Amino acid sequence: MRKFTNLICFLLIACAGYAQGVNIKGTVSDTAEKKPLANAAVVLLSKDSTLLKHVRTDAAGKFDISLNYQQPVILVIMYPKFADYLDEVKPGTEKSDLGSIPMIRKATLMEEVIVSQKIGAIRVKGDTLEYKADSFAVRQGANVEEMLKKLPGIQVNKKGEITAQGEKVQKVLVDGEEFFSDDPAVVTQNLRADAIDKVQVYDKKSDQAAFTGIDDGEKQKTINLQMKEDKKKGYFGKAKLGGGLPNYFENDAMINVFKGKRKVSAYGTMSNTGKAGLDWRDNDKFGGGDNFEYNEEEGYFFSYGESDEFNLWGGRYNGAGLPKAWTAGAHFSNKWDADKKHINGNYQFNKLDVETQTTNTGQYILPDTLYYNNERTASNTQNLRHKLSGYYDLKFDSLSSMKVNVSGSSGTARSSNVGEMESLTEEQKMVNHQLTRSFANGDKQDFKMNAIWRKKYKKKGRSLSVTGEVQYNANNSDNQLLTRTDIFDAFGSIYRTDTVDQHKNNYSQSNIYSVRIAYTEPLSKKWFLQLNYGYRINASKADRRSFNKDVEGKYEALDSLYSSNYSFDFNTNSGGLAFRYNGSKITGNIGGNISYADFKQTDLFRDSIYRYDYLNFFPKANIRFKLGTQTNLNFGYNGSTRQPTIDQIQPIVDNSNNLVIKVGNPDLKQEFRHSFNYFFNDYKVMTSRNIYINGNISFVNQAISGFDSVDYNTGRRFYKFVNVNGNIDYGMWAGYWKQIKKLKLNVNGNVFVNGGKTNNYINNDANTNKYFTVGANTGISRDVENKYNMELVVSPSYTKSRSTIRPDVVTKYWTVVNEFTVTVQLPWKMEINSNVNYSWRQKTDVFGADRNVWLWNGYLSKKFWKNKNGELRFSVNDILNQNIGFNRNVSSNFISESTYNTLRRYWLVSFIWNFSKTPGSK
Repeated sequence: MRKFTNLICFLLIACAGYAQGVNIKGTVSDTAEKKPLANAAVVLLSKDSTLLKHVRTDAAGKFDISLNYQQPVILVIMYPKFADYLDEVKPGTEKSDLGSIPMIRKATLMEEVIVSQKIGAIRVKGDTLEYKADSFAVRQGANVEEMLKKLPGIQVNKKGEITAQGEKVQKVLVDGEEFFSDDPAVVTQNLRADAIDKVQVYDKKSDQAAFTGIDDGEKQKTINLQMKEDKKKGYFGKAKLGGGLPNYFENDAMINVFKGKRKVSAYGTMSNTGKAGLDWRDNDKFGGGDNFEYNEEEGYFFSYGESDEFNLWGGRYNGAGLPKAWTAGAHFSNKWDADKKHINGNYQFNKLDVETQTTNTGQYILPDTLYYNNERTASNTQNLRHKLSGYYDLKFDSLSSMKVNVSGSSGTARSSNVGEMESLTEEQKMVNHQLTRSFANGDKQDFKMNAIWRKKYKKKGRSLSVTGEVQYNANNSDNQLLTRTDIFDAFGSIYRTDTVDQHKNNYSQSNIYSVRIAYTEPLSKKWFLQLNYGYRINASKADRRSFNKDVEGKYEALDSLYSSNYSFDFNTNSGGLAFRYNGSKITGNIGGNISYADFKQTDLFRDSIYRYDYLNFFPKANIRFKLGTQTNLNFGYNGSTRQPTIDQIQPIVDNSNNLVIKVGNPDLKQEFRHSFNYFFNDYKVMTSRNIYINGNISFVNQAISGFDSVDYNTGRRFYKFVNVNGNIDYGMWAGYWKQIKKLKLNVNGNVFVNGGKTNNYINNDANTNKYFTVGANTGISRDVENKYNMELVVSPSYTKSRSTIRPDVVTKYWTVVNEFTVTVQLPWKMEINSNVNYSWRQKTDVFGADRNVWLWNGYLSKKFWKNKNGELRFSVNDILNQNIGFNRNVSSNFISESTYNTLRRYWLVSFIWNFSKTPGSK
């Protein structure tokens, strides 16, 4: 009897197990029109995408499907012109009734393809790609930057620059708003990954397009970090204390306090390891670069200052020299009154000291000979800045709003430089030798405020906006310059010595006032007309004075040759119209602005005035094809002008380098640029594959270029700005990314080419330089959670340059960078990491020295406490002590190679504490 009972139980269990397959039913319906969808395809797939079974819905939209399969399956429902529906179904003993299954029509609603979190970690909503942050494992206490490197289709380079689907990310937001600043690195390197719920990648429309709902073609690739709800109550943060030999330190701390929609955050860092300091985006904001801003509405670049004669405003660490950096920041934001009122404020402090020693070798190509330049410099620079920024957004009602943005900064800088330079003939005979010492101190202020009032009307698409803006920039510096230049004759003897001993005062200022009115009117459901008018006043001035010693030894004797007082004023009236088309599959616009600019240049020393005016047309066109949920093709064209800077038009001789004499050109004209671009992106969620192709080409009329003349007897180079035609620059990129799930591998690769054609004059001879660089990046990575992750990247590139004045002198070389990184999880909560980088740089005819470098970094760490939020880390930088600061530059008829001191071998012991007190924390 007992054996019989056991047999019956065995048979019942076996039958139950056999019956435990996939059994589901449901009704497929159109959510927009609330009607059933007949003949929809219902498909069951295995996890490896093998088709298992499929049926069609009946006239009432119902389906019933069963399958003897003991593993979870993927249910896919498809219907023409509707987004696919996906879900995971587990085997069960009873039939699962899914009820009404909504399908979303692509033509009427935003497409939404949802991949269940049980299947994957990616959601696609129209043009937004959303990652579930917790689905991508990172080490305990990792920051957002480390997490972004794990996300498919996103790359982060060593500078902190982020690329998403082939486009550079311009903004990183937190819960839809700026956090400390609009600088991505500030957020990604300081905010913790475990505070993030979702990472959203999308093309952020301009404020005007977001307000009107009319796509104007202006977009910025943006990442929004959506925080976890439990992290919005209480506080969380991190603190790091690190020190090592020889005399290195790296300390930072950050705290975030949340209460509902109110955010308060603060951070601070101090380091001499290059891990902190002004970042890759901060250079232009702090005064580096060419001081150009682009006016999108009126289609031109304008300048608001002079170039930096003594390199006071570099303001960032790019690997050259030995840095000491201190940074701090504070953030406050809040929303209230049903989100009708919104305030956001930020403060930032930056201080950066850098000691640099540089050796530079260059080849200067002339029509009938070559010159070689050797230079050695030692410099010490310090930059300090305070910056405040914020905005207040007020919504009066559902149709009107006002937003006020304010930003301002104040900075000081100082530098000291000691240099030695020599010039040699093609036969390596000495031409000249120069010793230079300079000291500079300066201060800089800038302020910007704009206010915009917007109103929408009851008729959809009709809107009016008024914008007013004020800008102020001022730069003041005192400089001391001492040079001694020896000139050699053909026999190698000194026959002439020139000295410069001057004190220089430089002051520049710019005031800008502008107002703009924009009106949009719907012509149909898809066609819109936009009209605009703007008026802008730009008043700039530059007072540069050089003083020699008088008979009493004081620097009070004005040197008129190297002094000037110049003003540059222009007023611009502009107006335009654009036709915009907003379809479900195609969006586009075509139009342009016409502007009348009245220029006035005044030489206050010589009491002379030069007036001229331009009537310009700025055409613009863009068309975007939406080929799929995450497949887009975009073509664009834009015409714009660029005004010369005061430094370029000021007729003053610049003798800061007595061997390179530069003078402005008051007859310099504005340049006009025709820019064409295209972009294609195709991302497949189910197969984890991304393809992108993009490129651009620009043709420049009246390009601002140079007129060089070299005195063969002294080796002095005289440089003047002139206008030339025929300049072209271009770039193309194509990339592929694929995830091989079975092997847990990510493979990616991209190819690129960029180059162009530049024109200038060398000793009265017209010269054209053609150049290009072609290269590739290939990588493979494997990540096994809680065990190890590794990545191998190989990046070869080839550069070639040739000038028409000496076609026999060709510059060409290969560069290959190989990098391997591995991190292994060890027992006892320990982790070991190794990063090896090998840079191979081909020797050239000019530079024969070996610049190949092995750079090996690594660390060993141990986590503490139950939740692993304490970490002790021992790290070593440049284990082999081979790091060489290196840079190679090819431009026009000049090629140079420089080496500089940089961070070499050091070790560091750090303690890291991640702390939190939130409702969801343990």
